[in-house]
Amino acid sequence: METPPRRKSTRSRPAKPPLSMTAVIDAGLGVLRREGLDAVTMRKVAAELDTGPASLYVYVSQREELLRLMHDAVIATVPLPGLPEDPPGDWRARLTTLVTDVVHALNTHPGIGRVSLGSIPATPAWLGLFDRILGLLLAGGVERQRAAWGCDLIALYIGAVTYEVSVAAPPAGGGPDALQEAMEHRHARVSIEERLAGLDPARYPHLASSAAELAAGPAAARLALGVEVLIDGLAPGRGGTAD
Repeated sequence: METPPRRKSTRSRPAKPPLSMTAVIDAGLGVLRREGLDAVTMRKVAAELDTGPASLYVYVSQREELLRLMHDAVIATVPLPGLPEDPPGDWRARLTTLVTDVVHALNTHPGIGRVSLGSIPATPAWLGLFDRILGLLLAGGVERQRAAWGCDLIALYIGAVTYEVSVAAPPAGGGPDALQEAMEHRHARVSIEERLAGLDPARYPHLASSAAELAAGPAAARLALGVEVLIDGLAPGRGGTAD
């Protein structure tokens, strides 16, 4: 009589890494990078960790909280510049670099920037980021109310730029190159150069005469212009100081 095969002991299987808040966030970011923001569900993140969805609720109450924590983890990777020792100092350069670095960091995880649109994350790294942005604006002599509203404008700009990367088709890569890829995909979808070149000058005189300029330039330069316009618009001399 044949003896039945012995069942493999569970002790011979690799031990699963212990669950933690960090592990849950990292798993969520892994799903995001591979499949996009909409694919980040409690079920998929649990599968990534080789566990059941119920296990995740020890660490996060719902998907929306997980997305906010993932967003905050990405923001936390961006180093915050110090405030100028000699106000106003180089506050503009520091703020420009900071906003640009945040955009690139979010674009390493296309889609995560959407978390800040339509809501205020109010998570530690996000609050720390905007505390420093507000501090830089104040160090530059921007009036406090104007600086506070300026934080909102900067948040909206970051969200809009990163949203465009997240909806690029085909999907853009990550980091600084993501902006360029997204712009090229967007222009290619509508054959922008041909469309602009074919405009009727009598009906669209300014667009037709500026067709080359409208389609020209790298995405990095366009991002830099947007940040420059925001900061210059808030700076003292443009209504940015108290009466």
